[in-house]
Amino acid sequence: MNATPTTEERLMAAISHAGVIVSGPGILVGVVIWLTQREKSPYAARQGMQAAVYQLLGLFGLITLWFLWGIFYFLTFIPIIMNPNQYQDAPPPIFFVGMGAMIIPFGFMFVWALYGLWGAFSCLQGRDFNYVVIGKYLTIGHQES
Repeated sequence: MNATPTTEERLMAAISHAGVIVSGPGILVGVVIWLTQREKSPYAARQGMQAAVYQLLGLFGLITLWFLWGIFYFLTFIPIIMNPNQYQDAPPPIFFVGMGAMIIPFGFMFVWALYGLWGAFSCLQGRDFNYVVIGKYLTIGHQES
């Protein structure tokens, strides 16, 4: 990217990445910026597209992690169902492991949002931000001449 992005381009790019904090609707922010800026600002359009794809993949990952956690948590109830008399006073220890496993999807949410906000901060500074894995694939064919 040769030209320095304008303040407006940097702001639009940053908003598209910052949409990660509102999850589902945030994906639409990136899509709208990509759609409205693809002819006007290659920088803002590329950042909007990256942000939308990043947020969509992250949302799928988050849903998957919560689904897997739900299955695991349900499995922690099997000892209680199989022998309710033994666990009248306290649940089995595996129950607490299931509860503690909630840290995995919550941790993913935190890191996912933090990385998206890092993208927003980078764009506000005018840097050409690329997500580690998806950035190089999404910028192919969108390089500014």
